[in-house]
Amino acid sequence: MNHRHYYILGFVIMAAILVSAVLLNPNSDFSGTDDSGGDVINDTDPDYQPWFNSLWEPSGELATLLFTLQAAIGALVIGYFLGINKARKALDRSQEK
Repeated sequence: MNHRHYYILGFVIMAAILVSAVLLNPNSDFSGTDDSGGDVINDTDPDYQPWFNSLWEPSGELATLLFTLQAAIGALVIGYFLGINKARKALDRSQEK
């Protein structure tokens, strides 16, 4: 089996898992864990006081932008190291000839 087939198979499995999560739980709230963590703390101890307050809390749009920027930088770093690894393997193969 070609490596491309493994990637395609992985994407199909990932898509099936995501679609099945929505189909099996149609009325579920798929919100982030930040909100649910605060809800659990309030349910467990209603008198809880935070240790400190944030110095700055960005707006929703800016938080989304910062999260997207963080994901893009991470993807670039991972892609760089994958590319370096592939180039090294190709160089090793060409030197063996």
